[in-house]
Amino acid sequence: MVFVGVDGGATKTLAVSADARGNIIGVGESGPSNYHVVGLDGAVRNINDSVKQSLAPVKMEVADVVTLGLAGMDTRHDFEVFEREAVNRILGRKVFVRHDAEIALVGATRGEPGVIVIAGTGSVAGARNRRGEYARCGGWGYVVGDEGSAYFLGREALRAVLWAYDGRGEQTVLTEKVMEALGISSPDEIVRKVYVEKMSVHEIARLAPLVTEAAKSGDKVASSIVREAARHLALHVIALVKKLGMEGEQPIKVATVGGVFRAGEVIIKPFKSFLEKRYSVEIVEPEFPPAIGALLLSYMLSGIEVSEEIVENIRRSYPKHRLYA
Repeated sequence: MVFVGVDGGATKTLAVSADARGNIIGVGESGPSNYHVVGLDGAVRNINDSVKQSLAPVKMEVADVVTLGLAGMDTRHDFEVFEREAVNRILGRKVFVRHDAEIALVGATRGEPGVIVIAGTGSVAGARNRRGEYARCGGWGYVVGDEGSAYFLGREALRAVLWAYDGRGEQTVLTEKVMEALGISSPDEIVRKVYVEKMSVHEIARLAPLVTEAAKSGDKVASSIVREAARHLALHVIALVKKLGMEGEQPIKVATVGGVFRAGEVIIKPFKSFLEKRYSVEIVEPEFPPAIGALLLSYMLSGIEVSEEIVENIRRSYPKHRLYA
């Protein structure tokens, strides 16, 4: 049997195929497969292109099992639409559709129980308990969600600069840093940048490193913003532990992914501190990328235990540089 895992994002799609023992057969890469970005037909086409490429070494057209971890599958409606109108066109005899946070989690923990917190431009978390039940938290977008994300840090930096300008907040080195980054000479020009020039979510998110660097240098306002971001990210974990009844599974593995966490101890230390007020946790680096997580799910959802042999064979044979979206 041939198993395939697909990591379908908003910019590209990655597929990896393997035999029943975890020996990698091939990989494939194509365009986006978030159906909100390219439509259902475009998503199906790009998924199948990547699957075909991954199967080329064994000259197969259809895999036995395909697990899709897709960006954009944020609501029950998304799953219903995709499963009704797209799944029967995917090149797999059996096809499973999952949220992209779930495949990232399974890759990060090798399929073991745990939680993953992803804090990049936006934020989302996912968890699986010992019974194999999965739940997600957050990921509701920048208008009503994305707490603790790079966007959150950037927006709070803009707010802090304006508050300092008003006299409502403490003075902060963020004023100088933000003005330099935006190419402005007065804090009130932030209004023009945001409302007239329409700063994008990504442009605001790019201010996040200014906040974490200022926090590292001891700026009180920046430190407060980072601490609040850490608290929000910890709340994602706390909510998932409660939802899935994982209190008895301590120490709980918590994998951290995304640009916010790459700031290091300035965010990880308060994040862990908030969690340790409630649980024993182990902060871990992801073991495998999301595409391998989707492959592992193909085994797991087919009733195959992810043995040490499978893990070792994957570790030995997967080409790392091509499996990160």
